[in-house]
Amino acid sequence: MKSWSFLRASVVATLFFALSGLFFREFGFPFSQSEDPLTFSVVGDVMCHDPQLAAAWNPTTGRYSFAGVFDPVAARLSRADLTIANLETTLPGDRRRFAGYPEFGSPDELAEALKTAGVDVLTLSNNHSLDKGKSGLIRTIEVVQKLGFTHLGTYRSVNEWAANRVLILERKGLKLALLNYTYGTNGIAVPRGVVVNQIEDGRKIAEDLALARSLRPDAIIVLYHYGAEYIRQPDAYQRKWTDFAFEHGADIVLGGHPHVVQPFEVKTVTDRHGETKERLVIYSLGNFVSNQQRRYTDGGVIFNFSLVKNPDEDSPQRVAYRDIGYEPVWVYRDRSGGRLRYHVLPADDYAAAGGALQLDAGARQRLKVFYDDITTHLAASVAAVERYRSAGVAESR
Repeated sequence: MKSWSFLRASVVATLFFALSGLFFREFGFPFSQSEDPLTFSVVGDVMCHDPQLAAAWNPTTGRYSFAGVFDPVAARLSRADLTIANLETTLPGDRRRFAGYPEFGSPDELAEALKTAGVDVLTLSNNHSLDKGKSGLIRTIEVVQKLGFTHLGTYRSVNEWAANRVLILERKGLKLALLNYTYGTNGIAVPRGVVVNQIEDGRKIAEDLALARSLRPDAIIVLYHYGAEYIRQPDAYQRKWTDFAFEHGADIVLGGHPHVVQPFEVKTVTDRHGETKERLVIYSLGNFVSNQQRRYTDGGVIFNFSLVKNPDEDSPQRVAYRDIGYEPVWVYRDRSGGRLRYHVLPADDYAAAGGALQLDAGARQRLKVFYDDITTHLAASVAAVERYRSAGVAESR
């Protein structure tokens, strides 16, 4: 009997350690199946060009409506614990101030549609933050606050900036610090009294990251609006400021502005504090919604990842990354029914000849080209992070 008990214990132990290996990451600490990861979905630039404004206008009701634009991907956005988007327009309120490029101003209904679709956090620091001046910046903040968004990157006063310099969010036992910066504001000087976080010479970013570290978060996330437009690989400027953030303690960098999707990777970086950690970056998320139709600009990705807290509080690697992957989304300009409508579609569904909407042959072909471009372009990124994957909802594609 004693020998059987010993054998049974040995088998159980062997199975336990074998299964534990499935949840052991390169970070040097194990996880159990009972862990509840904090899930993220991040999308790129939310833009509203003149044709989108025209499509949203309902002359019968005398109002704008963006109903249906995000419905096809709402379930994917809503499933994450935190969904983040870049609002690359302003909300000036007065219809006479609504416009597309080059000085964006959009109806409040655009933000309402994003909220309904499941977006939780909006970054507001980008090159179009001041398109409608000081009043536009202030009203945009007021509207997104009223709608219940968490927001960061622009501030109505210096005092508001000082009180919210580092955005702290606490979810599922994890403490996060978020920061948002833009490379510039299209040459528009920031009016006195308001604040737009800008990259500039880096001193402000270094100070912000030092403050963030002092608050002892589990992860520091920097959201940059940077890089050359329409270039599918990160440029020297993007790499410089990504490395700068990592060297000063950031764990994750999420990028936008180029209007095309760029690669993602996990990098091992020893920062200026002597901490060697794995850091996650996606250089550009592409366009989430816009009227841009050139190849590579007519969509973007939902970038997915999860964070799990390290039970060893003395380790510099306070979180592990799981489920790093993406879902391509394509903007469909639907002309059925006699009027133009916009829909953000999950490209994987439609590329496989599925999807709820009936696309004409030309649209389906354009979507297929976009899908093939994205999957080919990001194949190396997927391969590079393959070791960080684990079974879960969001898988690398």
